[in-house]
Amino acid sequence: MTLAGKRICVAVPDTVLEEQDSVREKTAKLGQIARYCALFGVDAIRVFHDPRGRGESSFIKKVLEYLETPQYLRRRLFPLSEELRYAGLLPPLRIPSHKAKVPLGRLQAGEFREGVVLADGFSVDAGLDAPLALRKREPPQRRLTVKITAVSHSGVEVMPVERRDVKTYWGYTVDVSGTGALLSDPAFPLKVATSRLGDPVARVARGLRIDLQGSGAVMLLFGSPSRGLFETVGKDLRGRVGYVVNLFPEQNVVTARSEEAILSALYLVGLLSTPDLPQFV
Repeated sequence: MTLAGKRICVAVPDTVLEEQDSVREKTAKLGQIARYCALFGVDAIRVFHDPRGRGESSFIKKVLEYLETPQYLRRRLFPLSEELRYAGLLPPLRIPSHKAKVPLGRLQAGEFREGVVLADGFSVDAGLDAPLALRKREPPQRRLTVKITAVSHSGVEVMPVERRDVKTYWGYTVDVSGTGALLSDPAFPLKVATSRLGDPVARVARGLRIDLQGSGAVMLLFGSPSRGLFETVGKDLRGRVGYVVNLFPEQNVVTARSEEAILSALYLVGLLSTPDLPQFV
């Protein structure tokens, strides 16, 4: 939650990769999406079903989750697979949860780290020179966020916490859902769809600014490369979201790429959410 203190969700169809032919090209595109989402502090990425295409929701979810995972945990959480063949070639996101491996003695009380519960259920690999001990058993292979509560000569004490307890940006989650559940999700009450058939951004900027500044959470929805949201979600799209915005009303290319739309929409949300933005907008 770093974009003007708001929770941000980016929703993309499971056909977002339909123009890419190889696993390498698909992975590279997902790397761009992950990078833009991390750059602006996106909390959630939702992958929804495009009924007119052959979706790749499991592949999209796996690669995006792999990129969000700290490097020291990847081998424990992601077995070798063809789907992740090129994911390791992408540059790391280097978000605050991607901490370096350090000795136990360099930990400080109040610090947070990501870890994976080991087979005994009472210890966590958190990227240190020794596992951290838990007071209560947790399911093995579960990913945990832990807080260092005390560091002394007798050892290190930790406690599991929720991701929302961390006050800095801690990464995004990835879920797969249908459009019905997506558009009725109360966690993101303000929903903004992007479409070349939408209202030019200049026309709705004033109203969108007011609603953004009054909302604590916003969902941004994007169409597939060959089908916009009116085709993917339905002709009643306008009645199911707060805004349908054309981000590129004077675009000089045939289609805007999904990753370009995501970057532009996130920048727009950040700009319009700024409290001291001049009043002419």
